[in-house]
Amino acid sequence: MKRKTRLCLMLVFVLSFVLSGCKGKSEPEPEQTAAKPVNVEGKAEHSTQQSENEVKLQDDYYDYVNGKLLREKEIPKDSNNWSYFYELDKEAYEVLNKTLKEAVDNRDQEQPGTLKQKIADLYLTALDMEGREKAGFGKLQPYINQIRGAKDLEEYLEAAGVIYSDLGVGSILLPQWSEDMKDSSRYALYMNGADLGPGKETLEDSSQAELMKKYEAYIGKIMEYSGMTREEGEKAAKDIFALQKDLAKSALPLSKRNDPGFIYNPYTEKELDQLLPGNTMDQFLKSAGLSGAGTYVVSQEEQLKAIGTYLTEESLELLKNYSVFCLIHDFGSYLTPEIRDSYVDWHNLQNGIKEKKTNEKLAGEMTQDILGFEFGKLYVEQQFSETDKNAMKDMVQQIIRGYKIQIDNLDWMGEETKTAALKKLDNMTLKIGYPDQWPDDYKKASVLSAKEDGNLIDNILSLVKAKNEVQKEKVKKPVDKGEWAMTPQTVNAYYNPTGNEIVFPAAILQPPFYDRDADFSSNLGGIGMIIAHEISHAFDSSGSLFDENGNYHVWWTKEDRARFEKLADEVAAYYDRQEGVEGRMVNGKQTLDENIADLGSMACITAITGDDENALRLLFRQYATIWASKYTREAMIKRLNTDVHSPAKVRVNAVLGATDAFYQAYPEIKEQDKMFVPPEQRVKIW
Repeated sequence: MKRKTRLCLMLVFVLSFVLSGCKGKSEPEPEQTAAKPVNVEGKAEHSTQQSENEVKLQDDYYDYVNGKLLREKEIPKDSNNWSYFYELDKEAYEVLNKTLKEAVDNRDQEQPGTLKQKIADLYLTALDMEGREKAGFGKLQPYINQIRGAKDLEEYLEAAGVIYSDLGVGSILLPQWSEDMKDSSRYALYMNGADLGPGKETLEDSSQAELMKKYEAYIGKIMEYSGMTREEGEKAAKDIFALQKDLAKSALPLSKRNDPGFIYNPYTEKELDQLLPGNTMDQFLKSAGLSGAGTYVVSQEEQLKAIGTYLTEESLELLKNYSVFCLIHDFGSYLTPEIRDSYVDWHNLQNGIKEKKTNEKLAGEMTQDILGFEFGKLYVEQQFSETDKNAMKDMVQQIIRGYKIQIDNLDWMGEETKTAALKKLDNMTLKIGYPDQWPDDYKKASVLSAKEDGNLIDNILSLVKAKNEVQKEKVKKPVDKGEWAMTPQTVNAYYNPTGNEIVFPAAILQPPFYDRDADFSSNLGGIGMIIAHEISHAFDSSGSLFDENGNYHVWWTKEDRARFEKLADEVAAYYDRQEGVEGRMVNGKQTLDENIADLGSMACITAITGDDENALRLLFRQYATIWASKYTREAMIKRLNTDVHSPAKVRVNAVLGATDAFYQAYPEIKEQDKMFVPPEQRVKIW
């Protein structure tokens, strides 16, 4: 899940624990009847389903359940996937799009400064292509000029600091405020690696060489738009791409970027300054208003040292070009039609998307995304049921009780560690639907209409600056544990390790994930699995290093931790053998936390279900149903490089193959079948 106007490590870290990967919004009305639980009593259902889907459950359970549906579905041409997440995202978008259109239709009746006035004028200036062309870079231009005009390294660092202070974005240095992992009641400043564009894994993937040539061409286009000639832009692009490739060598792989053992490296301000040559860090921190921040945490020590080799007068022009590119790219979707189109074309190319979205759709999605919680409040008022919320609370408590039984019965964990694990469950916070206090980050922002000489980029910068000022004040205070990292209209869920909390936005509480009219077993296989998955993140390889208060604290005995890590290695090896897309395997280390959560949650909900074979079949079918999806090949490859989740089919077949109850529910699965995993190879932790 998603963005850049609020660069905050909490989102970077927490969202690696979400239920699914990033998703765009869009198209056709959800076929909710297709998501309803199916009666699977008796063997007759098996043969009927097989004749429809031409696949046996013994060979491919995911296709057995979803094959017919997926053959009928097409990936919309302006999307990289079809899935139920996509369908429900689209539904939420359409609900809120009606509110947006009402705000536009009634714009003349709204007073300046009201939410609906801001919604209407933001949307209308997004559609005003003539105004966008005329504005050019608008109020972003002075920041570009300050970088371009830097005569030496000190002036460059001052310009980079001002950009971070005003806009909260960066390039060669990316500081981010977030909870101090050692004391989650307060904030620390995290010094992260540089902006690597497509990311380390993609930059280093030799099979993506052609795509990277197109990325370099995209950089060149952006540099031309910044005022360079074509030759100058091509030269700058070559150098910027080489810089990102070189810095990728020292960057932590995705498999380690959520592990506090690697990323939590506290420094004093003096120690931090010594990591870089001269007093470059001190200069940057002063300009960015970050001196005296208290605790500094270097999350990528080796890369920061590598960055230091570029902070020289000899590299000044390269640094300036790189920062200009990053700044324009960060705001590319809000700039002139040409820059916007180049930005969208690059995004579509990476994901195998065939058609650009309409101007109206791009403007609508942008408005809803930026004013996320403002639209979220409107969504909750129209869509959310307190009855469903109470049903969720009951199921959560039942699943937590199930986890306690699972932990009590573990034969590899000692009593001391079990006591600490149970304490963590007892202190877990549950959030459902929407926040108790709605954020009001844009209260002081001014959004102007075209009649008032307003334009999109200036409106965006006003919103960004307003939010950034709120963030600056927020980090001076104790952490607000009531904050949410997802909007209510987001079709997803997450676990936040520094809050020891599980969070379920309102939009996830609908079919196929939850249906108030469905049987208990089907709901357990849908929303119950999601609940259990998020709870499991408290005990995956990274989340398990945080205690009941959300602090980084190894509460395990040394012996138990060693046993856990051995089991985790077995999980990683098991997933290394799973094919993600034809010819490419899953990265077991990269996806380890999510795979542990999938396996642990399935163990929990099947234990709750017990020995009832019919109930288990209902559960397994619904679990397979919620992951029904189709992706473009380009999107699948990108996900294998950049996502911590295994592909949908792997999340179904690999999990069920390792689950003993699956063979109890379907005794017809025999040793020679593709779904069969020998008992000694069925990986288990929880």
